[in-house]
Amino acid sequence: PKVFISYSHDSLPHKQWVLKLAADLRTNGVDAVIDQWDLSPGEDIPMFMEQGLKSADRVVTVCSARYVERANNGKGGVGYEKMIVTAELIENLGTKKFVPIVRNGDTPPVPTFLGYRLYIDFEDDAKYPTSLEALIRELLDIPDPGKPPLGTSPFDKDGRGEVIVGAPPLPPSGVHEPVETVAVEEATPNYSSTIDKLKRLISEPSHALNLHELVTPIANNARGALEASDLVNYSDQPTKDELVRRVYSMNRATRVLEHVLAVGCHWASDEQSKTFVKAVSRVALVPNPEGRFFEAWTNVARYPALRALYASGVAAYSNEAFGVLHRLMIDTKSRVRANEPELPLLLVLHHGAAFAQSYWKWLPGMEKHYAPVSDYLEESLRPAFREITSDDEEIALNFDRFELFQALVYGDLSGRESAVGFWAPLGSFMWRRRELFENVRKEIEQEGAAWKPLQAGFFAGSKQRAIEMVTALAEFTGRVRGQLGIW
Repeated sequence: PKVFISYSHDSLPHKQWVLKLAADLRTNGVDAVIDQWDLSPGEDIPMFMEQGLKSADRVVTVCSARYVERANNGKGGVGYEKMIVTAELIENLGTKKFVPIVRNGDTPPVPTFLGYRLYIDFEDDAKYPTSLEALIRELLDIPDPGKPPLGTSPFDKDGRGEVIVGAPPLPPSGVHEPVETVAVEEATPNYSSTIDKLKRLISEPSHALNLHELVTPIANNARGALEASDLVNYSDQPTKDELVRRVYSMNRATRVLEHVLAVGCHWASDEQSKTFVKAVSRVALVPNPEGRFFEAWTNVARYPALRALYASGVAAYSNEAFGVLHRLMIDTKSRVRANEPELPLLLVLHHGAAFAQSYWKWLPGMEKHYAPVSDYLEESLRPAFREITSDDEEIALNFDRFELFQALVYGDLSGRESAVGFWAPLGSFMWRRRELFENVRKEIEQEGAAWKPLQAGFFAGSKQRAIEMVTALAEFTGRVRGQLGIW
């Protein structure tokens, strides 16, 4: 069946959740249509919605709190869709075309135009597979195997017989949880005891050795897991399944570490932060140039260190710990290849535009993203960032601000190292927070030498150099937006 997904663009995490739902539907035989895949820049949005709603066999309405509010108030695209849907409901009151699913936790759970239609509850992410199966069964019109078959009357023609109480168990139905086309990521385990101990050591420091003995084994375990696997095999042909398998394996290897790094680099003192920065360097693999597909896989080999840098960097930036950021980005050294000179970790990680390659769009749900690695990191590191704040909007803003700052620092470092034209690693800030450029420029001009990054040693302590980097990055970002058709 062709299924149109109606939802509101509440936030990036919500959009990514809806995109994952659409991907899971398509994997399981449902032709899901969603604007993130099927609407191109320049197309008529109202026409897309109208045609999508009318041509679909079924319509799934993702009822978030904002969706319900906008539908009930007739605002925006959701309000326009409501007009179309209401007209069809009036014409055919008994239609089952519209299937509400609920993601809002509020009352009412669905907008008034959907009346009293039975909805599927997607509130609890832990129960996502069960809810997804219920939705797919409804869309494919496959009955629930739990419904017992219809038996015969227990009474004969003379009225004698015995009522059967307690039906025998049904045989296995053969229905399993939907399986993704690539490796399945595990749920984030609970590291509360480790994090609680870490917070005590940071807030009540007795001796640096205690912190070292907690953090260093976690970093060493991550390093050991990365080196002991076949993740450093550069001879295999890169494929979607293999790339995702390696990425998920690397996520598992660094998962405890990234939670520790987020807490440590946000709350630790300047002296304590040295322990966490050393932990980041432990997962910076230096590949040997061997294997037919070395150039592709060596970028993937840098992914654990990038993940560690982001967990540390976003957390440090959110607390304006620019001394920690200087240690992470510049003072920590690594190599592009074995036997080559050491360079600042930031330059090594983004060498050759490592994370701007198109094959990173193989990551689940990132097929049409302009910055797939950035968006994937923001989503997958969110549990670690929640160790320091529960506000998702705050996390998203600090993530974008860190990435812009990372690009400024990279441009400054690479500009001093070579005469090649300006290039810097970009993230989603290039299209969703254009105001950040002007905000940073104003900060520098108003604060001058007191601007905290300058005091920490960035941009050689020069206000003029920092402003030049903002100008260069803004111009470069504008060119990239033009090439990608982002206006």
